[in-house]
Amino acid sequence: MKKILALVALLIAFSGCSNEETTPEQGTNPTYYVYSTNSFSLEVPNDWEVISQFTSDYPTNTLVAFRNNIKEQDFLANVNIVGNTVGEISNGDYAIEMLKKHSETLIDYTLLEQKEVEIFVGGQLTPAYRNYFEGRNSPDTNTLKFIQVYAVKDGIGYIATASFLPNEDTFVTDTCVNMVESLEIK
Repeated sequence: MKKILALVALLIAFSGCSNEETTPEQGTNPTYYVYSTNSFSLEVPNDWEVISQFTSDYPTNTLVAFRNNIKEQDFLANVNIVGNTVGEISNGDYAIEMLKKHSETLIDYTLLEQKEVEIFVGGQLTPAYRNYFEGRNSPDTNTLKFIQVYAVKDGIGYIATASFLPNEDTFVTDTCVNMVESLEIK
């Protein structure tokens, strides 16, 4: 039950748009596949669970979520994609806007790193930010670490968010970074 509540709390913190048809594709890494929709794609480990059907407890802007397959922990590392209607705004301005929101809504929020990265948006490599921060969703939850990449296309702001415990295995955190940075907006 704690796992479900933690995932719901995380998804509530990062709100977005609808579900879409998906097409699995083989990526360049044999331990990953490309999860692809009409709007976006990203690389996902073969053994991570895909969550694409959501109950009413989930924000309506959640497009898809992926969860690590290790079941014995209180909190499972996960990655989710949300889409928000944002109008015309740059990737950088959207990243700054979202960081401001997180600093106001997360308890004990700390920005750990901000890195400029490039992701494909509409087939073109585009500058974006990867933000790494930590905080708690509520006073009675554990501190979590978050990694996000932001992209805007046609008035929709997409956020790929990875979340994990501070003491998470390095392999898992590296997997989360790879997933988030592989985001492509079509």
